[in-house]
Amino acid sequence: MKPIPTVCPLCNGQVKPGTTTFSLDLESGVIVVRQVPAHICRQCGEEWLDDEQAAKLEKIVARARHEKVQLEIVSMRESGRL
Repeated sequence: MKPIPTVCPLCNGQVKPGTTTFSLDLESGVIVVRQVPAHICRQCGEEWLDDEQAAKLEKIVARARHEKVQLEIVSMRESGRL
């Protein structure tokens, strides 16, 4: 894993911890995951996820694909499915 930058490579802004919303169209439906821990540029808004958070998102998406959900909105902080 590459380290998360502290200075944005796109705009030279400061990168700080925060949360973001991830959404994905699965063709069978849509999943929205809120409160995803991320590193976010305070200037341009570019976002980076660490490997742990990316793996959690992959599990959520895989389950949603398997269950063929039409619409699901979950919070990463409240999800007991991880």
